[in-house]
Amino acid sequence: MARTFDTVASDSPHWSDGFYFTASDDEGTASLYTAVRLYANNDVMDGYACVRLDGRQHNLRWSRRLRPAIDDLRVGPLEVQIREPLAVLRTTCAPNDHGISYDLTWTGLHEPYLEGYVERYAGGRLTAQRCNYDQCCDVAGWIEVAGRRLEVTPDRWVGVRDHSWGLGRTGGPVSSAAAPQPAGAGHSSFAVRQWVMVRFADRVVFWQLHQDADGRFSMFESRVLPRDGGEPWSYVAPGSLDLELVPGHRRLRRGAITLQRPDGGSDRFAFTVVGGPVYLQGGGYWQGFDDGLGRGVYRGEDHGEGEVWDVSSPTEVRDPKGLFRARPDAYAETFGTFQDLDDPDGQGTGHLECVIAGAHPDLS
Repeated sequence: MARTFDTVASDSPHWSDGFYFTASDDEGTASLYTAVRLYANNDVMDGYACVRLDGRQHNLRWSRRLRPAIDDLRVGPLEVQIREPLAVLRTTCAPNDHGISYDLTWTGLHEPYLEGYVERYAGGRLTAQRCNYDQCCDVAGWIEVAGRRLEVTPDRWVGVRDHSWGLGRTGGPVSSAAAPQPAGAGHSSFAVRQWVMVRFADRVVFWQLHQDADGRFSMFESRVLPRDGGEPWSYVAPGSLDLELVPGHRRLRRGAITLQRPDGGSDRFAFTVVGGPVYLQGGGYWQGFDDGLGRGVYRGEDHGEGEVWDVSSPTEVRDPKGLFRARPDAYAETFGTFQDLDDPDGQGTGHLECVIAGAHPDLS
């Protein structure tokens, strides 16, 4: 039965609906990751802001009871305002004890792209049922962190936003009543996952892929979105993916990809990570929050927390609370600069997620 998001057609505590925003300047001097998420069946809204600047990751996490203010996209100091549906949004973070504040306007460069519907089963159980759309944005406003103010302008900054809903791994309590999954069930089935949305002067290019340890691509999706209002189109398949990692670590440094066009030709893009990684455990993912229970968990009517991590190393985190735990796949978010290798003027900046989850030739 189809209903509104107020009463969703599922009783799972893992059903959620959320707004996710990322932004960085071209040089990787600073980057922001922030989100607000609603857990209709848990009566919880939570949100976070993670800002990387000067070798530090500043984290702020907040949680509140969802109802009756279910239509108010505000939790603690964090707020999302929809100025023009699917086109212009504003995110703010009011001054608080954790030293992060900002006021940013996100203007879409194209109609949002609806990714392919995801449905996954593991060990006979439904583990994911998810829809989401993506949009590359011009971002304008300011960010202030630990007393340092950054002016955010579209000529130097780029933003990417995502709106997702359904069942997934974005939070919800771990059930003590459920039997553990059989060995191997629900584990990542890829060696490399890449998710990219990059702004070029004339177009926005999106792709995501999974690559197996033998080099085959088990999943691929793409979209090219002209910025002049032209007709969007998609690449057929990736031809090759070459990665250079930080020596001895599952962290991307740079790489290149060849994508096959529908006309039989191909486009080649080189990419380089700028700045450093941001670890979303600081926002509550992967059993984050001080209680280790992750997102979507009721912590009281109004709960806030945060800290500052030393992330000056490209591969390590120094957490004064001692809560951070490194993942075996070194999962973290980054931005990157991109070069169209067939066009000297084809330079862009965008969100560059690359997860090395298993054995891969580039780890040798």
